[in-house]
Amino acid sequence: MGTCGNCAKGDLSITELTEARIQFIKQQILKKLRLSKKPAVAVPVNSLPMPVAQGQTLSHGTDKPPEFDDYYGRTEQKIIFPVEGECLTSGRYPFTCLQFELPPDVEPEEVTVVELWFYKERDPFDEYNQTFVISEAAHWDSQQQFKKTKPIAIKETDIGEGWVRVELAWAVRVWLEGRERLHTLHVACRTCQLRRAPLSFHEKHRPFLVLYTKYAGKRRQGRALECGSNTSECCREPLYVSFRELGWDDWIIRPAGYHAYFCKGSCLPISAVTKADSYHHNIIRKYFYSVSNDKRAEFKPCCAPTTFSSLQLLYMDSNNTVTQKTLPNMVVESCGCM
Repeated sequence: MGTCGNCAKGDLSITELTEARIQFIKQQILKKLRLSKKPAVAVPVNSLPMPVAQGQTLSHGTDKPPEFDDYYGRTEQKIIFPVEGECLTSGRYPFTCLQFELPPDVEPEEVTVVELWFYKERDPFDEYNQTFVISEAAHWDSQQQFKKTKPIAIKETDIGEGWVRVELAWAVRVWLEGRERLHTLHVACRTCQLRRAPLSFHEKHRPFLVLYTKYAGKRRQGRALECGSNTSECCREPLYVSFRELGWDDWIIRPAGYHAYFCKGSCLPISAVTKADSYHHNIIRKYFYSVSNDKRAEFKPCCAPTTFSSLQLLYMDSNNTVTQKTLPNMVVESCGCM
């Protein structure tokens, strides 16, 4: 990917070169995620709630993420699943409690959108829209004397059966500011006739919390000469990386793979490069003529990447938290003689 394909030494076969490039890409991904090896995931990816597995929570991102000048991946999304916890409050309406442990690496000012997703089961008494009241459970009052349930959102829905999304950004920012990681949500159905709130906890339908974080960057663009059967000059060659073939589909949720590309082809002699009229070639020319003749002979232009774009990953870590990160400089966009 980022290596100079035209400068490869030795008698490596095309298969060996491809394998070397893929191994390089694997190491890049792990390093940008700050991992030494792929995470040990306890929850199978194929048992995740359907919106997570199908990438529906990615709707707040862009199709092509903006570029930024950094090495490590940037977090754009955290998906947190409830942990087992006792509900210390009660109520007159059917309810259930969801306890979440907030990630330690998200700051309150970074959070833009927070959504609680839960799957509403069919209620045989459904005749009109149902109203859910989401509260912070077991919350101390202002005098720190007793615990109370503090409403933080009300959601009215006409969904008979399906996923319901509730915005909770303000409340979660307050939680993050308080530096307390464990919080319990009390979800009550004020209009339901059932004995319990109609929330599904089936593995494909279990509730989750999505935190979307700020992302700011700049785009870098470049035009690539694509390699073809009759192309011998420096060009961009396709290289598809399949996470399933790498054995990484047990922790990378989206995408299934991506087009990394690499550069290959011939370059003009250094004397021709230094005659070209561009800012980059002017820099080369100044350096070229500042060194001795012996040093000049060592100059051999190499076909290498000149611009890159990013890769968005949705993956599961060893803490069973789903994270969306954008990894910079993972896709070769254009090639040139360097």
